[in-house]
Amino acid sequence: MSVMVSTAGPVTTARLTGEIDTYSVPDVRAAFEQLPVPAGGTVVVDLREVTFLDSSGLGAVIALFHRATAGEARLQLVCGAVTSRLVQLMHLDQVMDVVTEPEETSAPAASPSTSEPTPR
Repeated sequence: MSVMVSTAGPVTTARLTGEIDTYSVPDVRAAFEQLPVPAGGTVVVDLREVTFLDSSGLGAVIALFHRATAGEARLQLVCGAVTSRLVQLMHLDQVMDVVTEPEETSAPAASPSTSEPTPR
């Protein structure tokens, strides 16, 4: 298990990899406690490379969610195939911003075409 943290302006990203379970969650919680939570900013928790997530791992995410919202920040949870099912079963997608790609790496919206169609 590892947690890599990066900050870009008002966005703090924590990218987790490996197994997040009762044995590794103390390290996850410690890393989450050190995360900067910018008021009015966003905390991104990227779980796409997590290979296993149990309820103790979700508890750490929920604690960070409460910390972020108390600090007037928002939390975005980025889920992959392994984590999305558990997040949906626990209905966390109803209270958190759950996505499959973080906003800062999402493709920009396509702009309307201004060129004329080519006749055939």
